[in-house]
Amino acid sequence: MIQCKNLTKLYGNVTAVKDINLIIKEKEFVSILGPSGCGKSSLLRLIAGLDAPSRGQVFLNNKEISGNKIYLAPEKRQFGMIFQDFTLFPHLSIKENVFFGVSGSKKEKYKRVEELLNLVNLPHVAEKMPHQISGGEQQRIAVARALAANPRLILMDEPFSNLDYQLRQQLRYDIRTILRNQGVATILVTHDQIEAITFSERILLMKGGELIQTGTSIEIYQFPKTLWASSFVGEANQLSTECNKDYLNSILEFFSFPTEIKEKTKIIMVRPEDFIIKPAISIKANGVIKKVDFMGPFKSITVKLKIGKHINVTESPDFTLKPNDSVKITAKRFLCFNASGERIEDFP
Repeated sequence: MIQCKNLTKLYGNVTAVKDINLIIKEKEFVSILGPSGCGKSSLLRLIAGLDAPSRGQVFLNNKEISGNKIYLAPEKRQFGMIFQDFTLFPHLSIKENVFFGVSGSKKEKYKRVEELLNLVNLPHVAEKMPHQISGGEQQRIAVARALAANPRLILMDEPFSNLDYQLRQQLRYDIRTILRNQGVATILVTHDQIEAITFSERILLMKGGELIQTGTSIEIYQFPKTLWASSFVGEANQLSTECNKDYLNSILEFFSFPTEIKEKTKIIMVRPEDFIIKPAISIKANGVIKKVDFMGPFKSITVKLKIGKHINVTESPDFTLKPNDSVKITAKRFLCFNASGERIEDFP
């Protein structure tokens, strides 16, 4: 439905978005994920038509809507937008806020408003003013208003960031369900990796205005293309390695790989849950437990390796080893990266 070709946005000497190429399908849920200042909101504004590109093009259903000579105004793109500050009109009732975005005869408008308030389970707040309802309710109303004009695409810019943790979790699930039932494609901009992983079918990972990696949540988490991506999406332990004649040598153990992989690998990355930790006598141990933190569904363990590096390991809540216990650490899964921090693709 949406295609961006070599999309670039310059603000003076600053490149906010650089040569972005992507496709978003009908009904697809996509998250644009990245740190503050990486260009994710700028990319959303380019798609929405709130900004014109410096270079490149945006297509809607194979029709150009942004480019060097063509620029379709935002209100003509039939997109709905939801922001973190809810953007409800404070002087209008909830019913009037939703009514504002509906088209048709007066009777049709009121019928549509009733449908939308029922859709977000808030018919009882219709006569209230925005300041009389909670933040979570305001965000639901913002969704109802965004859906009022039957949009082709919903664009969401950090919509949950002003809400507390528990409410954010519940609202994320509820809004995802509402939008999915409506069959509307959605783009969510967020800096929260958990939000991106749980909300979307596909993640666009950005850094410094560039698209670093695209893929499903599982692909981004389990097969990050760079060391930076591995650390931004999830927790990553990075261990230096060196290649000798027969093995790839690390503090954990010796690994036998094809020569080409051994020679390229400079760092192995291990997720905390992919370590195997067992008690060991000092002479056979390669680390000592320094800290054990109970986190509810798991325990977070800090281990100091013999080389002096600290690593993080996650274990079940019934893990019994304690600080100062000697341990043998190995890895059941890891990825290999070269000196430039790029994953070695042919590693299985």
